[in-house]
Amino acid sequence: MCKKLFLLFLICISEALAVEVQPDEIYPPGTEVEVSSLGVGFTIPAGWRGGWPSGTGAFVLDNQQGNASIMMIFDQFSSAQIASMMAENIPLDENIYLAPQSLPATKSDYYENHYQVVGSVVPLGAFIAAKEVREGLSLATILMASEIGQDQQHVVVQLTSGLRLFTPVQPEADPNATSWQDYMRGRYIARYYTGSGYREKQELWLCSDGSFASSFNAGGFSMDGFSGAMDDSNSGQWEASGSTNQPGTLRLNYANGAQSVIQLQLQDKLYLDGVQWLRGDNERCQ
Repeated sequence: MCKKLFLLFLICISEALAVEVQPDEIYPPGTEVEVSSLGVGFTIPAGWRGGWPSGTGAFVLDNQQGNASIMMIFDQFSSAQIASMMAENIPLDENIYLAPQSLPATKSDYYENHYQVVGSVVPLGAFIAAKEVREGLSLATILMASEIGQDQQHVVVQLTSGLRLFTPVQPEADPNATSWQDYMRGRYIARYYTGSGYREKQELWLCSDGSFASSFNAGGFSMDGFSGAMDDSNSGQWEASGSTNQPGTLRLNYANGAQSVIQLQLQDKLYLDGVQWLRGDNERCQ
């Protein structure tokens, strides 16, 4: 009886010491962290430190040697979807993707596979362990390093399999607050930068039907005239979460499979990842 009470006491102490993850905070090895909105918690592994950078969709860890990184990406995929996706190329952004070296292996409660990072400046390999955590929540733990060892793979597996689960806690909604989805629907926003002969223009059209279009144009002037011109356009689907009375999230799902997660903030002016954007008339879509 005493032993059971002691174990219960240890569990309560462990939960009480867990730290709620805050954007841009760096947590040292051994820290118990949790994300209440997802209902998950885990321990920062020995030899690693990590945090959740603002405007990203992943908890990122770096080892003390500085030669390996891990991304913990939470999403909404089922086990069947995970198995299928891990057998194919996985885009990380518009220029970099993971190419599988074999079919994914099925383990006790997760899938794993090895990849080559295609498009990176330096040669890198990747190792992924992923699983359906619960209905409506999945986790992909992605390790990238120049050389992937067994110890690093063990860390990935431990983070994936050792995830602590509890009932998600959603922040209380302000009944008078507007949702970010409603606020951003049908909007046209733009960002401009000019300095030292260089200029940028970035535009985003968020259509009411859930589609989006984006444009990025940059260039500069030199003694020889206009130089360094760049023009890039993209499209896909968008969604926003949260309420405008607090920071929210804008997720852009590009047509090529890449994703971008952006932090939204409204303080009289609109900020995306801490940078002010201007609001204008949407003449492209409603």
